[in-house]
Amino acid sequence: MSRRLRQSPMVPGAGKHVGLLWRLIRTACILSLGCIPDLALATTSAQSGLRLLWSSNLPGIPQFCYESEPAVIYMQYDAQRKTTSIFKGSLNGEEHLLATVSGNADVRSLSCSQDGRTIVAYDFFQQMLFVLRDTQLATYRLPRFHSFTRVGRYSFLSPDGRRITLPEKPVLVSGPDLMADIAVFPHERHNVFFMERHVYVDDARVIQRFVPAHDGWIKDGGEIRLPKDFSSTEIVRCGDREVASLVGVETSRYVALGDGSGAQDWLAQIGVRKLFRRYNVPFLINGDYGICAFPLLDHRRWRTTLGIARIDRTGVRTFSLPYPEFEVSNDNVSFSKDGCYLLLQGTWSGGEVSGNTHPLAVQVPECSR
Repeated sequence: MSRRLRQSPMVPGAGKHVGLLWRLIRTACILSLGCIPDLALATTSAQSGLRLLWSSNLPGIPQFCYESEPAVIYMQYDAQRKTTSIFKGSLNGEEHLLATVSGNADVRSLSCSQDGRTIVAYDFFQQMLFVLRDTQLATYRLPRFHSFTRVGRYSFLSPDGRRITLPEKPVLVSGPDLMADIAVFPHERHNVFFMERHVYVDDARVIQRFVPAHDGWIKDGGEIRLPKDFSSTEIVRCGDREVASLVGVETSRYVALGDGSGAQDWLAQIGVRKLFRRYNVPFLINGDYGICAFPLLDHRRWRTTLGIARIDRTGVRTFSLPYPEFEVSNDNVSFSKDGCYLLLQGTWSGGEVSGNTHPLAVQVPECSR
């Protein structure tokens, strides 16, 4: 089932026909091949501008989830029917219903693999687990209640969709047994962060790395001791490094994990720590597909975003927003696989409808469509 996505012109000057705007911009880029600047010319000292391509008032916490064409997934609860629908919205304005599950699903738990094929979510009470692979839906029940707290993007489902962290093995209730080829990393109280080939575990004292073994998981490498009163809220791959966001009582710290001397100074070498001195330190560094992002926050106004920083294999690069200020509503700031689209949630300063949450996709200047 598909339908046109309910889009809203929440940005001044964006116009009412956002889907048409997207088609016009895409056509213009295809016809005007010489208008794209060279990526190598961009530096941290010269910001590039982002252009608004898509805006919509969507429920929950939308996130990128697709195989080839950029799209986002999100969930919406129907109080009358007491069901939750999982939707996928493409940037051309179409909305596709992926699945409908009983009860009120937990929007914080919605997770997607990097290939867009596997989607998982808990129900509101964390006793039912929903697993969607392609067009197949399976429902599982956990033997008992467990409090669910998701910290990072891949703290529930791994990037390849073949590993998941659960307190205990679930029991199949309906549908095909899609968990048969998904390995369970058992945990109940610790923060877990899946990478492509390993997993990090924060036990509130140290960060340990585990790798799959024939009969479970084994420790791999030394422990990374945490500063006092700090815990990890995200570990994400940025280019060739894995960056941990450590949050304390009043501030955040960031460290690049990895082998070799000087690994912890990598963020300073590429200019990230210089940005932290110029702008307010963000809550965390987020991202996916090897591309990380964080907001450039105003020192005087909490959560007011003046621009965006991107970290990838080329280093760090900053981008200005299409409108002067943006108040972020959560920390889901991420680029698409090709780095050509950015997903934000929040409200533009002076927007036509204030106080609402709008996911926005914008096109990086060097990307052609």
